[in-house]
Amino acid sequence: MRSEHLSNLHVGWIIGGWLVAVAVTSGAYLALVGTGLFPEGPGAILGIAVAMAAGFYAGGLFVGNRWMDAPILHGVAMTFVSVVVLFVGTLTLPEGFGAWSGSAPTVLGLILLQLAASVAGGWTGRSAAMGSGKDDGARTVEAGGPEGPGTAGKQGGADAG
Repeated sequence: MRSEHLSNLHVGWIIGGWLVAVAVTSGAYLALVGTGLFPEGPGAILGIAVAMAAGFYAGGLFVGNRWMDAPILHGVAMTFVSVVVLFVGTLTLPEGFGAWSGSAPTVLGLILLQLAASVAGGWTGRSAAMGSGKDDGARTVEAGGPEGPGTAGKQGGADAG
């Protein structure tokens, strides 16, 4: 059962996941440009979207795999950090310096893409960390059996000796 409660949010994992997402986004962008796969002209937003989706999926995957509690809320919080950074940057940076020159629908689309990618990454990371659930019996025996540590491989019941 997923525990999507605000008390399960951890600020350190949110900031750490966002930093991972920004780093992977930057690396993916540079890889697209370096290999010549980055589209020119009006199609450039497609390259930005691919890099951003890969980056925020990786950030969500990192948080979901390491923290496992509230993967949806952590993905939403990582996207909220991006909105706050965009807002602060818009207010404080001089005009034309690092400012986004795209339209409002483009910015909204990229924010929604960040949200979807980080939540999907969080779900995937949590699922990978928790396992698929198909081998719970084998994992229980390895962990010591249903009776606790040290009981792996022992037969239960009155005939056990």
